[in-house]
Amino acid sequence: MEIKLQVDKLSDKAYEILKEKILTKQLPPGTRLVDAQLAKQFGISRTPLRDAIRMLSEDGLVTKSAGQGFCVFRPTKTDICEIFEIRLMMESAVAGKLIGEILPNNKEAYAVIQRLYQQFSKETTEGNFVDADEYFHDKLVSLAGNARLYASYEEIRDQTRIFRRRCLAEQDRVAKAGRQHARICEGLLELDLAATVRAISDHIYQCRDDALRDVVQ
Repeated sequence: MEIKLQVDKLSDKAYEILKEKILTKQLPPGTRLVDAQLAKQFGISRTPLRDAIRMLSEDGLVTKSAGQGFCVFRPTKTDICEIFEIRLMMESAVAGKLIGEILPNNKEAYAVIQRLYQQFSKETTEGNFVDADEYFHDKLVSLAGNARLYASYEEIRDQTRIFRRRCLAEQDRVAKAGRQHARICEGLLELDLAATVRAISDHIYQCRDDALRDVVQ
C-alpha cells in the first residue's frame, strides 16, 4: 500500500509538471510525449509518467494518434469551433441563472459584477489582459454555484489556453475584448438577459474567429 501511495504521488507531481509545460507552451502543440524520455528527464519510472499522460489525455490536453502515440493537443478548425460553441452554451446558461435566480437576491454576487464592470470599463493593457480575461470568465461561471458545470468549464478553459495567448497578443483585440466584457457586465447589472446573451455571443464569436485566423493554417 505504501508503494502505491508513493507511485500515486509521483504521478500527481508528473501530471502537474507536464500540465504546466503544456499550458506555458514549453511543450508546444503537437509535441510527442515519449514516456521513456520524460521518465528519464524527471528521474522517475515509466509507470507514474504514463499515469500522468493518461490523466492529461482525460483532460483533453493530450491526444493519441495511430503511429505517433501521445502528443500535446493540437487544435483543428473543428476543435476550435466546438470549444467556443460549448463556451457559448455554458456562459449563456450561466447568464440565465445569474439574472433569473442569483443577482436579484444576492448583494455580494451583484457587487462582484460591479467590480468586474469597473475593471473592464477602464483601459486594459496587453500585459495583464490574458490573466484578467481568464479571471473574468472563471468568476462568472463560478458565481452560478454549480460545481459540475464549473469542472466542465475548467476542462474547456485549459484546452483554450493552448492557443489563446497568441490570440490576445494584439492591442486592438485586447481593447475590443475589454469593451465586450463591459457590455456583458452591463447586461447582468441591468438584469437584461437578452442584452447579456447578445454581448456574450459577440465576444465568444470574436474570440473564435481570432483563434481560427491565428491557429488554423
